[in-house]
Amino acid sequence: MIGQSINLIEGKKFRGAIFPSSYNWLEDKNRFTPTKEEILLFEKKLQDKLKLINKKRLNQKGKCPVIHNNLQKYIRQYLGFIDESGKKYLMINFLWSSSNFHQNSDEEYYNELGDWKKNWQVWFDGCSHFWNVKYYLESETLFDLQVNGSS
Repeated sequence: MIGQSINLIEGKKFRGAIFPSSYNWLEDKNRFTPTKEEILLFEKKLQDKLKLINKKRLNQKGKCPVIHNNLQKYIRQYLGFIDESGKKYLMINFLWSSSNFHQNSDEEYYNELGDWKKNWQVWFDGCSHFWNVKYYLESETLFDLQVNGSS
């Protein structure tokens, strides 16, 4: 990373890592570093807006949690992008933070997660324990909800 560091943010019901525009991302896209104020506004709107786009509850059955009912159990990772028309949006990664997902101790689980405070996490499987969504800041619109499958 060049000159910017990952900032941590914590609210009453969430905690996460804000990745700077200089973070080495897979795609060469226009990027910006989200501010804490932008993240707080997103978090304030998340619960209600997520319920609307999560009607199908994809991969959220049985042992897999309904995501909008368990938001406080997820760690967040935030990336900022600018689309082709100049609109800013966030990509938010949600990682299950409860040791209930694994039989391991919390310390082993977080070691398994890797250093979520420094590295963007990509998980395969795990159903709704791992998911991501995008959010247009200006229009306050959630889109492109992606919930992991399970093997």
